[in-house]
Amino acid sequence: MEITISGKDKKLLQQVEALAKRLGLEIKRPVKKKNRSEKLYNLMEEMAASGGISSIKDPVKWQREMRKDRKLYGRE
Repeated sequence: MEITISGKDKKLLQQVEALAKRLGLEIKRPVKKKNRSEKLYNLMEEMAASGGISSIKDPVKWQREMRKDRKLYGRE
């Protein structure tokens, strides 16, 4: 079971956290968006430095194929 607690009063949140620790509960803090975007940026940089996806021989051709118009259901 997971419980999410949020609020603006930091003092009260610290008291709740202290109580949770005394009860032996595990406390997980959410990952901040900035950290996630930094990680994603770093992964993309690593991928670019490694030469990209080796299975795609011609990126321009691959992109054109991905963007081809597809028949939509009910709009033939």
